[in-house]
Amino acid sequence: MTIDAQKPDVPLSDVVYAQVRDLLREGELAPGQRLSESELCERFQVSRTPAREAIHRLINEGFLAVSGSGRPCVAEIDINAAEEIYDMREAVECLAARLAAKKATTEDLIELRAILDEQRRGVSTETEFLPINDRFHGCIYRISGNRYVQRTASILLVSAGMIRGTTHGKYDFETFSLKEHEEIYQAIEDGDSAAAEAAMRRHTRHGRFQRIALLTRTHN
Repeated sequence: MTIDAQKPDVPLSDVVYAQVRDLLREGELAPGQRLSESELCERFQVSRTPAREAIHRLINEGFLAVSGSGRPCVAEIDINAAEEIYDMREAVECLAARLAAKKATTEDLIELRAILDEQRRGVSTETEFLPINDRFHGCIYRISGNRYVQRTASILLVSAGMIRGTTHGKYDFETFSLKEHEEIYQAIEDGDSAAAEAAMRRHTRHGRFQRIALLTRTHN
């Protein structure tokens, strides 16, 4: 994987940082996995300075940790940390849904419905489901019009991906996700802020219950 050289206005350290965050969000990096400057240099074809700056930023934000030997590695997420992440995610997701119900335009609803239609056509694996799920929620963050919701949500999506990378076992996305996404969409389309918030709360709590159960099983 190489960095796109067609973005001269973006510091390379920012691009490396964003690429690593994407890998964490997608659960591609395992907890405790070492992530050295030299590995990032080789993976993204950059010099040591942007790799070092990206690592320092990721450590400061808690996505990476420093091992006992002083080497950077992917942070471990225990059950307590996961509970805290889901507390924050519920708060932010519910606020985003409430705001989206107040602010959604016709164009916004068309975009959100198109994502939902893609999910309705069926996905057979969690790997196929996750990008659609992220786009659905990301669209709601954007519609909310709140920059701080968007910024916080982007961090929490990475943390949620790290939880996925920590757990083992099947996540049942088929039973609840489509029905709950439809309920969220309908409330936003109706302009019903209270219903949108309630639907999102049910949705995030179902996800939380499953992930914490898988995480508990993994740690036991």
